[in-house]
Amino acid sequence: IVVDRLLEGLAKQGEYPESIAFTLWGTDNIKTYGESLAQVLALVGVRPVPDSLGRVNKVELIPLEKLGRPRIDVVCNCSGVFRDLFINQMNLLDRGIKLAAEADEPLEMNFVRKHAMEQAAELNISLREAATRVFSNAAGSYSANVGLAIENGSNIDEKQLQEQFTSRKGFALNSDNPGKLNEASDLFKSALSRVDVTFQNLDSSEISLTDVSHYFDSDPTKVVESLRKDGKKPGAY
Repeated sequence: IVVDRLLEGLAKQGEYPESIAFTLWGTDNIKTYGESLAQVLALVGVRPVPDSLGRVNKVELIPLEKLGRPRIDVVCNCSGVFRDLFINQMNLLDRGIKLAAEADEPLEMNFVRKHAMEQAAELNISLREAATRVFSNAAGSYSANVGLAIENGSNIDEKQLQEQFTSRKGFALNSDNPGKLNEASDLFKSALSRVDVTFQNLDSSEISLTDVSHYFDSDPTKVVESLRKDGKKPGAY
């Protein structure tokens, strides 16, 4: 329902977004039983496939005819706690997104494939590697520390803060080599440069965006604006 309402609202403004930067939080996904995970899969047009015991170990594409809209590209910015708790689910997200990127579908109906092909040519890498969209901190590392730098009154400008964000959060998960996150800040920047909308799904009646520095610390909106070639500020939800 959240995904449908988000896309309906954005479509009323003119057209579907081609790419959404999604911030995934560990605690919120515990409280909602993985609601944000389901939203990422829904945007890409992928569904989980349970086995005979109800366990989900693989995903499959929802046919475009049934989906009724383009596949939206999603760049996942996972918190350190989310990485620690949901590494298997991160593998499922990566597999689902790469499944969409490798689908032989019209580019105007599959923005995942469209962007992955552009990035493969731009970075001189394979299509599958270019479709990497699940990022977090390196193992044992947490947060972008942007909030900490601001609170300490460090004499650094906005460009340095943005570079700190992409370098600390730019470690990619690869489901073909599970259990390890590799430095991929260039790929992270390339994916973020195509983002139209940023989205954080928070589930708390006690705290909000202005109460905890971690929320703006992990918000990529300003980073996306600086990376986009047209300088367009993405919508933030």
